[in-house]
Parts: sequence; structure tokens; C-alpha cells
Amino acid sequence: MHAAVFALLLPNALAFRTASFRGVGTALRPELCLLKRCALPQFSEASPKLTADETSPPVTSVPSAPLAAGAHGDVTIPGWLAKLSHLEELGFGSVTLLSATALSLSLANFGPTRTAWLAFWQLPLGPAIGGHVLSVKGWVNEGLMAVFFFLVGLEIKQELRLGSLASIRKAVLPCIAAFGGMVTPMLVYLAVQSMSACGSLAAMTVPMATDIAFAMAIFGFFRTRMPAASSAFLLTLATVDDLGAIIVLAVCFSAHVVPSFLAASAAVTGGLTLFGRQRTSNLPLFAIGGALLWFCLLSAGVNADIAGVITGLTVSTQAACDNREGVRESFAERMIAWLSPLSCFFIMPVFALANTAVSLSGGVAQASFAPAAGIGAGLLLGKPLGIFCFTVLACKLGVASLPSGMTKRHVGIAGILGGIGFTMCLLLTEVSLPVSLQTLPKLAVLVSSGIAAVVGAICMRMLPELNSKAAAA
Repeated sequence: MHAAVFALLLPNALAFRTASFRGVGTALRPELCLLKRCALPQFSEASPKLTADETSPPVTSVPSAPLAAGAHGDVTIPGWLAKLSHLEELGFGSVTLLSATALSLSLANFGPTRTAWLAFWQLPLGPAIGGHVLSVKGWVNEGLMAVFFFLVGLEIKQELRLGSLASIRKAVLPCIAAFGGMVTPMLVYLAVQSMSACGSLAAMTVPMATDIAFAMAIFGFFRTRMPAASSAFLLTLATVDDLGAIIVLAVCFSAHVVPSFLAASAAVTGGLTLFGRQRTSNLPLFAIGGALLWFCLLSAGVNADIAGVITGLTVSTQAACDNREGVRESFAERMIAWLSPLSCFFIMPVFALANTAVSLSGGVAQASFAPAAGIGAGLLLGKPLGIFCFTVLACKLGVASLPSGMTKRHVGIAGILGGIGFTMCLLLTEVSLPVSLQTLPKLAVLVSSGIAAVVGAICMRMLPELNSKAAAA
């Protein structure tokens, strides 16, 4: 059953590694683009910027990440979206996410608003799908997050084609580090559970994930103190972590699978893959196909948010479309340029509002202490230890070598930043534990991620400033 679910992801993953790519650039979340430009300075971004005509709404060009030879340099987006993108580059997305978290926790624990706030997220909304009616919170986790995962899927595919996962030589060390960063936290979690009479294996996968946006935003504040190669190292590590978490969601948390709908999901995935290989840039087609895949997966009993990732992975990086001025642009880049700011300032804050609506006034279940302790230890101890040890071991065995300019100290800092789990860990907590046991584990995720961010920032602040050629930005 789980193998069948995993098979939905496998064909796309195999296709990425065998297909060739020419002529289209890559763009990750805007806050990552500045880091990647410096990490790969050999690429040119000399393409002219595009402007809107007088009768059109204001349009601003957003530079893409490093481009291959002959690539299109800019993607045109409306002025209001460009402003959001700029704010995202400055790190305001993380501020918004933290503000939403603080607001939700406050409303959930303030007497006059507690009952209404908690009840709002549990309100049933819409028709029954897959035998149950989704609540407001369910629509956020299963529906809105599918859009976020569509963005993640696009970014992972861009990395596989053009970025830090495009060749084995570039990807091997951060992939080994990511593997250590997934396995070691789970082992630490298991060790903590073995020391408690109330230990639980249910949340073992929670500390394996890294929040890409949050980790890279913290990194961005101190990028002038880190070598250029460290940005690509951390980005690849976090990307592989996210991919691992997505596979875990698909394989481990799919109960009561309905074979007929699972078969329908496979058929829809095949259709989307076919459209992608034809370099289709028809957005309505992918939207309808993605929505149909989402419905089939939800009806099949599978976490429907992975429909977004599957759909994103089927979009061809060679697909191009005309902008308002008739200039050809990368279809995938355009989607990323539009969705990234919206994800940062709308989807992620709403997700935080829904999933941190946790009341502390009624006490917590004793059985949740051990999972919470395991999650905290996994993120704060297991993540840095796994990333650092696996990286050093790989270098000592001659499997890989540290990128230019990076030392063990920089690897250690990357490991600490890898402990920023936040959104992905909250999602794994949501699906792995019953509601009665989620309060402390969610707080453990928030506190541990906050500590990792602060410690990582302090460590980077203690490093000397690098010259412009050696720094990550």
C-alpha cells in the first residue's frame, strides 16, 4: 500500500535525473536568489529588464537566480507583487510568520478570545470528501498547503535541473549531510523515548525536517560572514530534507487507502507528466489537473497536500510563455515569482495561525512530555550532530570534499540552522500525533526552532566579515 503511494512520486524523480535542459534559468524563493547568485558567479544576468506599457498595470522585473547560457534573465510581475518580493528578500517573511505564531498563541490563551478562536479552526466547511468533512484548519493543512507544496515542487525540480542538485559532484556532500540530518534526529528521539515509561514512536519523524525559508532567511542576515559555497550547501541540505519529509508524509501517514482512488491518482499523475514532457505552459490545465489529483488523493486517504508537490514536479523547466510585451519567459520561473511572495505573506502565516492555536490553560497530557522532549533533543542535538558528523566522515573517507572556502566551523553552523524545523515539523506533528498530545510537541518545535535560529545567528555574528568575493553575498 505504501509502495503504491510512493510510486506516485517515483516516475517524476526518475525523469528529472535523465532529462537534459537548455535555455531557461532557475529562480527559487526571492530571498534565496541573492545567495545563489553569489554562490555561482560564473553565470551572467545581463538580460534587459522589462517595463510595462502605459495602459497596463505597473509591472516590475524580478531577477532570476543564476542562469544557464542563453537563458531568459527576468520575469515580469506586477508592482505590488514586486514590493512583496523585495520585503521577502529583506527577511520580513520570517517576521510575519513569527507574528502570526505569537498572535495565534495569544488568542488561544487569552480568556475572552480562547473559546471562539479555538472553535473557529474546528468549524466544518464544505462537502464531505473521502468520507469526512474538512474543518477550516483541515482546508488550511490539506488545501492551502497544497499550493505551498506546489511551489516546493517547482523549486526542487529547478534545483534538480540547474541548481545544487544538478550534478552528482555538486550534490553528493550536502545530500550525505541531509541524510545524517534526517537519521540522527530520529535516533536521538528514539533514545529519549527509551528513557521514558510514556515514550512514543509516533512522532519519530517530526525532527527530521528543516524549514528552508526560515533557515535561509536567518542565514541571509549574516551572509557576508559566510563563504559563498555555504549558501548552496545549506540550500541543498534543506531541499533534500524537505523532499524526505514529503516522502514520509506520502508513505508513513497514509491510512485506510482506497485502491480505486489511488489508481485514479496515478492516472492523473501520468497525464500531468505527459503534459509536462510536452513543455506545456497552460496554467489552467495544471490547475485543473492538480485539483483533480488533490481530490483523488484525499478520497484515497492520502495526505492531499502532496498533490501540490507532484504537480510542481511535472512542470517542465523548458516550458516557456509570452509575457505582456511578447517576450518569452520561463513558465516555471513565472509561477515561482508569483507564488513565492504569496506563500510567504499569506499561506505560511495562515498555516501558523491555524496550527499554533494551542491552549495551555487546560494542562497537557502526561503522555506528551516524552515526544516533546524527543523532538526538542532531535532538533537541537540530533540535527547539528548528524549534519556535522556525516559531512566530516564523508570527507575523511574521500567520498566528497568540503566546498571551497568552507571549514568545519561553517558546517557546524549549517547544522545548527538545519535545526530550524518550524512549519514542516508542525505539519509532521499534526499528522503523527492525536490532537490530545499535540500541545507540548508543537511548543517544542517552536521553542527548539527559535533556539536554533538564535544560536545560529550568534555563531555567524561571531565570524569575521569576509571580502565581497569570498562572502555569500
